[in-house]
Amino acid sequence: MFKSIISSKAPQNIINQIRNAILKGEIGPGQKLYSEKNLMEAFGVSKSTLREALRTLEFMGLIEIRKGAKGGVFVSEVDIKTTQQSLINFFHFKNVSVYHLSEIRKVLEPYAAKMAASVICAKDIEELREINEKCAHALQQGQNDNIGKDLIRFHRIIANCSENPILLFILAFIEDLLEDIKKQLRPDNDFFQSVVTAHIRIYDALAERDAEKAFSEMYNDVSRVEEFLAPMQDTFTRQLEKI
Repeated sequence: MFKSIISSKAPQNIINQIRNAILKGEIGPGQKLYSEKNLMEAFGVSKSTLREALRTLEFMGLIEIRKGAKGGVFVSEVDIKTTQQSLINFFHFKNVSVYHLSEIRKVLEPYAAKMAASVICAKDIEELREINEKCAHALQQGQNDNIGKDLIRFHRIIANCSENPILLFILAFIEDLLEDIKKQLRPDNDFFQSVVTAHIRIYDALAERDAEKAFSEMYNDVSRVEEFLAPMQDTFTRQLEKI
């Protein structure tokens, strides 16, 4: 399966060969690779070179290195959180703003809500209602710090209705980035009250199976979040520049 390496870039070559074998389905999730000794012989490399490549593959989420008598190198199914974290690390240096995130959200989230209106099941409708009630109760108790995960879950339930893995990944990634920004800016109770009110309107549209209303209400929700957070981020950035 693997070819001996004659190159100054041996670790990268090993990474490419193993990665390609996984993506082609030649080795699948849960399957154990050859022993370390056999891999060294197959690639014609030293132990340190092989381990350097394996550490990178593990960081990429493609393999899992287990210790012990039943240990070894096993193929992993790439975890969405691992992939997202790598992208978050990349975008950390790209000065991603609320405006950037909102631009994408305005395109994708209303579309997701419109699609959900015709296919969302009763169980999901009920879960959305419960989330709204839980968040509204938390706000009444002055506990807006505890509702962030529920607000994200509201959006993800809607996105899940699409059963489109690419759409789900993009929206989940954007929501995580936005959540990091909210933790940094710490918006007040008015912001969270506005979001919960918007979510109630989105829920009503979905419960009524009104696709156009769901599209419109989701667009309004995304726009209001931008109106709240973007000026706060601009102020926060200016303050940092003065330091």
